[in-house]
Amino acid sequence: GTDHGGNTVIIQHGNTYRTLYGHMQGFAKGVKTGGTVKQGQVIGYIGTTGLSTGPHLHYEFQVNGVHVDPLGQKLPMADPIAKAERARFLAQSQPLMARMDQEKATMLASSKR
Repeated sequence: GTDHGGNTVIIQHGNTYRTLYGHMQGFAKGVKTGGTVKQGQVIGYIGTTGLSTGPHLHYEFQVNGVHVDPLGQKLPMADPIAKAERARFLAQSQPLMARMDQEKATMLASSKR
């Protein structure tokens, strides 16, 4: 862990970007110092370690080691999906996108007065 953040996972994304997840109750099986993780992989569990006053996740986004507002960052574009994989991607993503659209419509309908 790191000083006041308790149990912490730090993920290095290339040379420039780093994300930090603090106050973790514990780490997921297989997550270890110097190891690699994949997008979507569970890395740990929300907790209240370090100087935390209650269970929560402390998230930081860093650029060249400096904490920045993640919403204000202009991130580099990812490589496009390969043509050979595009049909499979659409087949898997379309049902999820439709479900998210439905959830969004439900939330909007319930918030109107």
